[in-house]
Amino acid sequence: MIEIRSEIDRSLAQPLEDFFCELVRSPWLIFHEKVGAPHFLMGYFDSEAEALDAWADLRKAFGMLPERPIVGTLEDRDWKEAYKANLHPWNCGRLHWVPEWRRAEYPVPAGAAVVYFDAGLAFGTGDHPTTRLCGQRLVDFADARGDAFAQASVVDAGCGSGILAVSAAKLGCGRVFGFDRDPEAVAVSEENRAKNALPESAVNFSRDGLETGLARAGAADLVLANIISDVLCIYAENLLAAVKKGGVLALSGILASEQETVRRVFERRADAIWGGGNVRSDGRVMGEWSDVALFRGND
Repeated sequence: MIEIRSEIDRSLAQPLEDFFCELVRSPWLIFHEKVGAPHFLMGYFDSEAEALDAWADLRKAFGMLPERPIVGTLEDRDWKEAYKANLHPWNCGRLHWVPEWRRAEYPVPAGAAVVYFDAGLAFGTGDHPTTRLCGQRLVDFADARGDAFAQASVVDAGCGSGILAVSAAKLGCGRVFGFDRDPEAVAVSEENRAKNALPESAVNFSRDGLETGLARAGAADLVLANIISDVLCIYAENLLAAVKKGGVLALSGILASEQETVRRVFERRADAIWGGGNVRSDGRVMGEWSDVALFRGND
């Protein structure tokens, strides 16, 4: 395993994150340990030639990247163990996300909903704050609905690995639908559904963009959209129109610095689509990331 790495300017971190979001199985990751610490861009490849070619391609889009990164070799065992060391179980209330390699040793509390995922470089392990923010909204909604959650509907727009859709099914939601425009994302989502012993009837996945996916899904009680801010705002009307009366729209993938801007955009459009005075909203922050939730009234 070849590791290629370089310290990068902080201003490049978000544009690179947005760029990598378009890749289903990205070989790249950005490491930032804490506020004030430097940002590092790292990539993992099978050969040095492949790594250097990928770096050269990346520099065509991001000319500020250093011309000469650090290239090193990792033994397979060292790579696997290093990656495992950075992935830990996470839970929000009764929802638990657990790496597959810890399945046998992780004590699942009675009555908990557990979703297992493989440790590896593939995206969608639930380790990113934006995914966790959506996970918290999902648990809040399920708890608020109680037994009625079994009759509710959840849509995971831009489902990626499908971890949120699978979580909704594991929590007992009666109708779950996830979609993504990338066919590989849909394939990964279906694999994760199978790994968690869920039948296709428990959660359906399709290959669709936002407009067609939301139209195919129909109005839902909870719509989850973990997508970058610019795209969220472009499709604000589609997302709002997909929420049933009394439902919730949970938006993530939003930098904390962009939270208020996104919130204002959606509140203004919700007044027009849902009716004035028929919307309540709030937002949460997790590190450099945030979410926005809009709650539709029953009127």
